[in-house]
Amino acid sequence: MRAIILSVGNEVLSGRVLNTNTSFLSVELEKLGINVDKCVVVGDDENMLSSEIDSFMESDFDLLITTGGLGPTHDDFTKEVVCKKLGLELTLREEAYQNLVNYFGKEFAHSNIKQALFPSNAHLLANKCGTALGAILESKGKRVVLLVGPPFELQPMFINGVKPYLEKLMDHKILIHEFVVMGIGESDAEDYLEKFFSDYKDIYIAPYCNIGKVRYQFTALESQKDRFLASINEFRKIMKEYIITENNELIEERVVSLLKEKKYHISFAESCTGGMLASTIINVNGSSSIINESYVTYSNEAKEKLLNVNKNTISKFGVVSDETVLEMANGLYNITNSEVCVSVSGIAGPTGGSEEKPVGLVHFCIKLPYKTIVEHKIFRGERNQVRLKATMHILYVLYKNLNNN
Repeated sequence: MRAIILSVGNEVLSGRVLNTNTSFLSVELEKLGINVDKCVVVGDDENMLSSEIDSFMESDFDLLITTGGLGPTHDDFTKEVVCKKLGLELTLREEAYQNLVNYFGKEFAHSNIKQALFPSNAHLLANKCGTALGAILESKGKRVVLLVGPPFELQPMFINGVKPYLEKLMDHKILIHEFVVMGIGESDAEDYLEKFFSDYKDIYIAPYCNIGKVRYQFTALESQKDRFLASINEFRKIMKEYIITENNELIEERVVSLLKEKKYHISFAESCTGGMLASTIINVNGSSSIINESYVTYSNEAKEKLLNVNKNTISKFGVVSDETVLEMANGLYNITNSEVCVSVSGIAGPTGGSEEKPVGLVHFCIKLPYKTIVEHKIFRGERNQVRLKATMHILYVLYKNLNNN
């Protein structure tokens, strides 16, 4: 099956809204064995949208997925244009109307009624996070899936409604397994895995890079199951030191899980990362049970006043040093009594570096009940890249030490 993704909206076309929907849908469709051969973005223009629908209907593509344009406003007309081109009449659907009542109550703006209009034979897609339902349409041997625009509404709509529908259409099962790897760069991993890749050329193995991590996706047909499982087991053995999850979890989720398991609490004293470490942990649901008070001590004075860092230590070794972050962590422990105390100080740039201490240099300390780790590393990139890379690396080092004890 071959698919086109059509994103609709001026906000997407102009770049004011990042088009994460296309990325999400492409990955999910690939897992189903559906090839996304074309991605198109059009603004709120009926003629442009109509032209793309015509192009799809005249092509040899099997599936069109649209995102956006299902709301109540005058510029939400994706459903109307698609149905007109497919020769499908819109009618009030009770299920969609009841969704509006459940969301607003019995009284709501009349403009919302358009969100309850669908063809009588359309398969409706539930939206538990918003007012607009999606729909699956079948016409003239083609399938069109209408999805909402907001990602937090679109993703559950696809997973719970569209994915089961598409799975039933596939005549072969696709095997997929994922690993998330940290602590080794993509190019180093490529060299490290050279023989492995050569041994398993028959299994499709794709690396997807992000800041601080690489996700490896293994894909094969069900007929290749034995080779597929063999490749996964071999990868586990080779990359054991670097694998943080096989469930596509975030590093912060793994850290929070381990902290809960060990009944540890964590506190942060951050300088160059400016609260990014604490914020990343707090993004994880349930983190309130493991995080204690934390501080952004950006200035020297704050480090001395709040964390009791010795002024002479900063004068002798510099604020970006192993000695300073060690005292920051010790001071943090004295304040919070947290089982895990993490401190960080660095030069995020673009100014402030020197030959001895270049931009990108970050020192950090992780104080655990059974050991204290003090390390430093140089991270390349612009200011926020340095901060994010440092955050990801520190969480990785923390994870490895928690996981190994």
